[in-house]
Amino acid sequence: MQTGHADAASRSDETMSGAYLHPLARVHVVPSSISVVEGATCLEHLNRIVSVETQELPVLGRADGLICNANGRILDNATICNLGEQAIILGNEGTGDSTREILASGIPWDENLVVKDADAAISHIILLGKAPLRCLAGLGINPTDVGTERWTEYGNSLISTHRQCEDAIQILIPSGHCEAFISALVNNGAKRSSLHDWVRDRILSGLLSHHELNSQNLPFELGLEEFVALDKGCYPGQEIHARMESRGALARGLVRLRSNGQIPQGKSKIEAIGSITVTSTCQDDIGYVALALIPHAAADVATLVFEDGTVASVESV
Repeated sequence: MQTGHADAASRSDETMSGAYLHPLARVHVVPSSISVVEGATCLEHLNRIVSVETQELPVLGRADGLICNANGRILDNATICNLGEQAIILGNEGTGDSTREILASGIPWDENLVVKDADAAISHIILLGKAPLRCLAGLGINPTDVGTERWTEYGNSLISTHRQCEDAIQILIPSGHCEAFISALVNNGAKRSSLHDWVRDRILSGLLSHHELNSQNLPFELGLEEFVALDKGCYPGQEIHARMESRGALARGLVRLRSNGQIPQGKSKIEAIGSITVTSTCQDDIGYVALALIPHAAADVATLVFEDGTVASVESV
């Protein structure tokens, strides 16, 4: 058992150093929902719904927020690109219809806004690795133009650095041009990835998906404080978020787990710890990795022992 713990500690060091990352980048086509709001007041409208300020967003500006319910729980991710009198909202896989319903139902009678489904029209690529900007530089893109605060136009694509991980570059591109763009990235050193590659890299990089960003969870539990702006105008869930922020007490927190054995997904009872929820799990090259929500009081524990005897080390995300 001690050898297993040592192995897990070694793998934790590899995660901290980014040793698992491709030397340049892997190309991940990430299933996502994409909506477009059109109209002169689109940013003002989004400001009433999303958890961060959008009203003063400049053209090609980027905002990263959440769409929450009245109980403060997450309904969808909301990564926004302002295109003038049009805004793109990048959300989680499978949430498009429900998010567009929220966007449309909140339109005041005196505002001329249209909500459109762009799930099939626009593809979402994540370029993740130790040097993703080198792949973009080979296409003639200036790496200094790519950041977290704005989107950079390149032909018919939009490019920005992922808010949760500086090693990840997000690209929005018309779906009909996606394959040609991927081929160009591969010609400049990137590597095509599988779904398994994406799940593993996502967990190791701490990139959250619909497995975490859903109505079971609150933003603060996931470490998403910067995705919530308590000093802006009212939005659904703001009262709950403000109360949590003022009290400074969380019931749960997100961690990464590592084990030599398979980590069971879903809810589990851990002796002397209580209930935990493993949201995502995947096999890596030498074991298994997972993301899990555990009681905040257990945040400093080194290992968890599951009911089937699986031992997992705990590390911060």
